[in-house]
Parts: sequence; structure tokens; C-alpha cells
Amino acid sequence: MKNETMYFNDLLSIWLEKQKQARALSTYVKYRHLADRYISPYFRAIQLSEVDLPMLQTFRNSLLSPDSLHPLGNGTIRCILLLVNSILRLSYETGQTNGILYLPPRLPKKRPEVPVFTLQEQKQLEHYLTAHTGISEAVIYLGLYTGLRVGELCALRWENIHFSDRYLHVRHTVQRLTRLDTTHKSELILSGPKSISSNRLVPLPAFLLPILQPYSHPEHPDYFLLSQSASFPMDPRTFQNHYQRILSQAGLRYLNFHAIRHTFATRCITNGMDPKTLSEILGHSDLKVTLEYYFHSSLEFKKEQIDRLTALSPTVHTSLPDMPHNMTD
Repeated sequence: MKNETMYFNDLLSIWLEKQKQARALSTYVKYRHLADRYISPYFRAIQLSEVDLPMLQTFRNSLLSPDSLHPLGNGTIRCILLLVNSILRLSYETGQTNGILYLPPRLPKKRPEVPVFTLQEQKQLEHYLTAHTGISEAVIYLGLYTGLRVGELCALRWENIHFSDRYLHVRHTVQRLTRLDTTHKSELILSGPKSISSNRLVPLPAFLLPILQPYSHPEHPDYFLLSQSASFPMDPRTFQNHYQRILSQAGLRYLNFHAIRHTFATRCITNGMDPKTLSEILGHSDLKVTLEYYFHSSLEFKKEQIDRLTALSPTVHTSLPDMPHNMTD
């Protein structure tokens, strides 16, 4: 039944409650954060009957505003717009509005910045990891050659590593999420991967097996690799602290741990891996994500491809004759 005095934020609360029942906890927490920080403050004290396209367009422009000290990424803005569209759809479906208002989520394209270690930096890091043994070093090595996310590495148990068949099974991830109570404290959550495609089998390079095996627990297959316990996984923040210390000791610049994943993907591309295979290994839910992030070639890669092309020419190793001075185009 239509409520003439319903406020936008009243419907937002109803919508969030529906998402709480239907979505994974991590997804709901993300939606709740975006709603509390960006949507609710803008629409405070605004009734549904007052919402129109000019108001929605002004809201969209405020998200895109270059005046912000901390500009939002396109992915975050797109998600906020999709949430608002979903709330507007609920408004129509429940009879609160007579028509569906809609905010186009398409944004000006910005090529995502993908920080990666150079090949020389990767070699320097691998040299350090080889010379300094420890489970953290071994798992960083694992990340360099599988592209797993930090939460997926923290959630790996020894039973997920299949040494004889040379693959691992990504079945869980670890995240630190804000509690939904009034304390707003965070807690460590072990859950399924972020999407169906994230639950995946990832092949292991043969040289990694002897690096990992000394730390394995055949008698305790349920032990997590990093925490060496069956009771609790290592907090991703703790592992990232270990990682930061290792970079410092190796004499390398700091890039966040996700750069390990980006570095893996970049090396796969430069060595000729096809997009579909890479997308499946990375656990992307959409091939377009892989193409958008990684398949824009560096200048060095472009030079390498041109060199491969020129190698096909029969005149590469011979001197070309001088051109006549009177030759015209």
C-alpha cells in the first residue's frame, strides 16, 4: 500500500533487511557500508514522492565530483548507483511510486591502475624467499605462481593442497568484517569464496612442491597453512604485516599484497597465456574483468610482439639497398 509520507531512507532500511536475508554476509556488510556512507546522508529527510530524475542526476554527479579529497573508483560508484536503482525498483514494486526511476550505471571509462613488480624486482624477491625459509615466505612464493587473493591464501588448509596431482583447491576465504551490532568492531570471518567461479582448482608449478612440503602436516590435513592450526586461520592483516617486513628485508619497494596477484597475471600474459585460462585461474566471475585489468599491453610487451613479427621476415638479417633519390611516394 502506498505511503504518502514514506521517506527514502525508510525504504532503504527495508531494502537492506531484504539483502541481509538474501546475500552473503560479506556482500551485505559492503552494501550496508555504502548505504550508510554515501546513500543515506544524501537522501536524509527526503520523501519518496520528492525523488525525481534531476535529484538523482545531482546525486550521481556528486559521486563523480573531482573536488573530493578521496575520489571514488568507478567500481565503487557503479555499485552505489546499482544499489540506488534496486531501491527505486523496490519502491515501484511495493506501490510507493507509479513509475521506475533509473540512474544509468555506465561511467566514463578509466583504465584501472594495476601495480606490479618488475621482472627484476620479482627475481630479487624470489631470491630472498629461497634464501630465507619460513611458512610466510613459502606462501608468498605460492601467491606469486597462483595469483590467489590474500584471504584465499589465509584460508588454505593442507587438505586443499594435492601434492601428487599438483593442484590446489580454493574453497574458502578469510575476511575481516565489521560487526552488525552497535560496537562496530570487526571480526574474522571464514566463508565460501566471493563467487562460484572463485571456488576453483589451480595448478601448481612442480618447483613449488618441495618448497611447501616441509611445512605440511599429513597427520593434520585440516591445519591452515599459515596459522598451523585447525582452530583458526591467520588474519590477512597479520600476513600482510609479515609480507611488508619481507619486502623491506629484501630491499624492495612496498606494494600491497594484491600486487602479487597482479604480478602473476601480468607474467602469465607476457608468456602467452590466453585470457580465458587466466580468468579461470584467477577466479574472475566475468572474462571482461580479466580483459579490462590485464590485457592492455606494456610498451615492452608490444616491442616483444613486434620483434616476433619481424623475425618472420626473410630480409631481417640482410642489408636493404639504398633507395633511389628520385623515388616519390
